[in-house]
Amino acid sequence: MSSVAPKAENLKLKIFETVLSSPGMSETCKIVLQLSRQNILLIARLLEVGLVPDNEALGDEVLAALPKTSFEELRAVHADLLSKSDLTDFYERLKQL
Repeated sequence: MSSVAPKAENLKLKIFETVLSSPGMSETCKIVLQLSRQNILLIARLLEVGLVPDNEALGDEVLAALPKTSFEELRAVHADLLSKSDLTDFYERLKQL
């Protein structure tokens, strides 16, 4: 029974790696978001939690398959969201509570 789970996880990883390497997947896309500051704080927190320094610590094989550049780009998005909404200081103080 234990031999089934690793095979399924390995298959999921191979599928995800194939999707990531498909033509056009590395092209940038412009996304315009109009969100409330409340939702920006929530998204910023979700990004931060998902961007722990060691992505393998999450135990998620899909996240482990992502290139380091993806995490760097998401960190930049995280900072950009907070900066453009003037919530950087507020967010840092909120995290300290």
